[in-house]
Amino acid sequence: MLRRSSFAVAAALTTVALTTTAAVSFTGSDGTANGSTTAAEPAVQPAAVAITSAVVTDPKVRSASEKADAVLTDADYVTREGDLTVKDRKKLQAATKELRTMLDRARDAAVTATGLRQNAAASRSTERASLADRAAAASTTAGSGTTDTAPRDTAADATNPTNLAVAAAGVTPLGGQQTESLPLLDTPLADSVVSTAAAQESAEESAEESEQAEKSADTEDAKAAAESAAAAPSADRIEKVTTSLQRLITKTDGDAVVSVKPGPTPEEIAAAKKAAEERREARAERKAERKAEVAREKAAAHAKEMAKAAKSYGNGQIPSSVLCGLSFASGEQLRCDAAVALEDLNRAFRSTFGRSLDLTDGYRSYGEQVAVAASRGALAAVPGTSNHGLGQAVDLSGGIESFGSAEHAWMVANAGKFGWKHPGWAQAGGSKPEAWHWEYGTKY
Repeated sequence: MLRRSSFAVAAALTTVALTTTAAVSFTGSDGTANGSTTAAEPAVQPAAVAITSAVVTDPKVRSASEKADAVLTDADYVTREGDLTVKDRKKLQAATKELRTMLDRARDAAVTATGLRQNAAASRSTERASLADRAAAASTTAGSGTTDTAPRDTAADATNPTNLAVAAAGVTPLGGQQTESLPLLDTPLADSVVSTAAAQESAEESAEESEQAEKSADTEDAKAAAESAAAAPSADRIEKVTTSLQRLITKTDGDAVVSVKPGPTPEEIAAAKKAAEERREARAERKAERKAEVAREKAAAHAKEMAKAAKSYGNGQIPSSVLCGLSFASGEQLRCDAAVALEDLNRAFRSTFGRSLDLTDGYRSYGEQVAVAASRGALAAVPGTSNHGLGQAVDLSGGIESFGSAEHAWMVANAGKFGWKHPGWAQAGGSKPEAWHWEYGTKY
């Protein structure tokens, strides 16, 4: 009886080992037939989804962002082309920057949330095996080290193998409840059974830990997505800032009005060039006038000093060194103050008639007065008494010598403005009418 019981235990252990080996060899972790073990192979991960910075999933935020983009385009144009003051330009630039920063925040938040959702979906879409399947796969891997790799008859029943030794001995195999109460013998076959059970238990524990880690990762992703969404600006806020910027652009008081002017025509270009040339000429003329005015002032100051020196000499006795010449009458001299005044009178005459005064006689020395008196007789002044001898009188021609001429009439109307006058005795009704005789600063 003892020998028969030992044999029965060995038969039962053999049955368990053969059943486990055959089942693992001919079935996969999902129960389908396989030629090789594939349960431990990693699942293929899905391809990463491309994410752009412009992704906005909320329809309201996306619509508000599109409107904001259009207004930002207008703002850039007005800032660049508008007739703005420095203050208004800075104000518009600040408002534009605020809206653009807000859009960047909205799009960054959308990108972050989209990436987290896609990563979570990719993780959940991975083919996950049940705990029992993954444990069976681990058992298969552990058991494969003790099984024979020789070809097996796949037509045989893996769960009810034929034990020829048991059948020959006429021993009935023990049931599951009977074998549980029997002790395992210290044999290689018993070691294989124990190793297979331990591997299955370890695989189940690893699968449970992996599933808990995945659930924790999903929770962290959801939390990050919620924080990103909370930090993003709302559609109402974007629309409010957009409306504020649009109002700033479309103000009608000239603060942000774009001035578009057509290009000049050829006629306008020619007119502009002519005007520029005229301005240059006018500037040159004014510069020359200022220079001449300075020269006249200097000459007047010098003439005053020279006139004072001339007065110290007798009639007809003034030396040439204290007299002044004339630019339009070569060889003629006058007292310097009279000469300066006659130069001014000549410029006015030339601007009216286009020519200078025609001077026939200026200063007369005493000897010249004697010669004139000898030739003219009573019409000439007594030598030593003529105003020509003082350098204060001139005789003019060129029309002025005739009463009633345009030149004489002009002299009557304008000579006094420059200190020159026609004495009463030389006028048409005077004691000795001389239309050509004019004096400077004389008193009677």
